[in-house]
Amino acid sequence: MGTLTESMTRLCGEIVALRGARLNFVRDLGRDVADLKGEFRRAHNDMAQRSRAERLSFVKTLSHEVASLRAGFRKAHQHMARQTKAERRAVVNHLKKTVSGRRREFALDLAGAHRVWFGPTPAERRAQAEAERRARVQAEQAEAAAERERMAALAMAQEEAARHQAAVPPKEEKEETGRPGKKKGRDFPAPGDPQP
Repeated sequence: MGTLTESMTRLCGEIVALRGARLNFVRDLGRDVADLKGEFRRAHNDMAQRSRAERLSFVKTLSHEVASLRAGFRKAHQHMARQTKAERRAVVNHLKKTVSGRRREFALDLAGAHRVWFGPTPAERRAQAEAERRARVQAEQAEAAAERERMAALAMAQEEAARHQAAVPPKEEKEETGRPGKKKGRDFPAPGDPQP
């Protein structure tokens, strides 16, 4: 065999060996890529499950926080609503009292001005006349009652005096003898007598 044949044989053997190596390489590469893709798939599934669990946990925590925040807002809003309602009611009550007081003052002022300008109304005149009539009647009744009491007291006094006179015998008139132990004609004045 010649060198050319040897070279060709060797070249042919190298080509066959390289083809086999290429096939092995491609097969190994396919296997490695399939293993890598399988690992990627498994890692992706694991990561998806973990991230899904984390997302669910995050959403759950977030929903709890939002719910508690909304509950706090609701309580604060209710408290603020009650407080502002009470404050508004107090302001309105104060305003009503103030306005009613001023309206009353103004009405009294207007009524006074009307009375000064036009005089008392017929109803007021009638009421005043009725009050005066009642006062007169009460005064007359009081006088009559006082007179009746005075007459009753006088009658009782007269009856008492008559009973007293009937019980006591009449006294005989005695001569004036003066005081015992004193003389009729005295030489010195008594303490109550006028001095000469």
